[in-house]
Amino acid sequence: MKYKVTVFRSATLGVLMGLLPGVGEFGSQFFSYTLAQKFSKNPEKFGQGAEEGLIASETSNNAVTASVMIPLLAFGIPADALMAMLLSVFMVHNYIPGPTLFAEKPEFISGLYISLFLINIVAFLYLTFSSKWIANLTRIRGRFIGAVILILGFIGSYSQNYQFSDAMIALGFAVFGYILKRENIPAVPIILGLVLGPVFIARSKQALGVSNGDLSIFIERPISLALLGMIVLSVTLFVFSMKREKQQSSLQTNNDKTSG
Repeated sequence: MKYKVTVFRSATLGVLMGLLPGVGEFGSQFFSYTLAQKFSKNPEKFGQGAEEGLIASETSNNAVTASVMIPLLAFGIPADALMAMLLSVFMVHNYIPGPTLFAEKPEFISGLYISLFLINIVAFLYLTFSSKWIANLTRIRGRFIGAVILILGFIGSYSQNYQFSDAMIALGFAVFGYILKRENIPAVPIILGLVLGPVFIARSKQALGVSNGDLSIFIERPISLALLGMIVLSVTLFVFSMKREKQQSSLQTNNDKTSG
């Protein structure tokens, strides 16, 4: 396999991200794609159909499928809209998520994960024998695919609340995304902020409500301290890596001027 490290890293990240309530496959895909681009030997090919980026996002997407069920079944917390729909289906059939579900109806839990395992086998066999025909879809011109995606995006934004203003907001973000792409500014952090921001605010309000406004609730437990330390460490490493890249680029520019 050509991208063993990428597959292992993306699969591990997908499983871990699935365990976090409110993240889901969307956040997992973008994090895996960003890390793959960060550690890739050819990061300039990302955004142009790079195999490594596709493998990273799809591997993470497949890995998150099983682990995302854990917070849903154990705590009743859906990670995304799809899991929220699945939660409503469970409750309609009198399967109430929570710790008691594992004790009272273990056959449901085991059957659910066995079905997930079988689905992955069926999907693997299907894609193995049909990939040649599916690959023909890549011959369709990008302008046609882009037009279809754009129309479906506007329809989806309008059908959410059946308000024309929502479609105009989507158009505004489309223009904003075009400007970011033209200026070579990554849009992934903005998208992650829009997706995870409401979840972060809701969970923060819930925690502050339990602690009566005491901010120490975010640092008084070992798990929260460890997560906070990981956030600070990741930001620090990112800043240092950016500085090092700037120094290397400036040094390369000076060497080119000297040799010229």
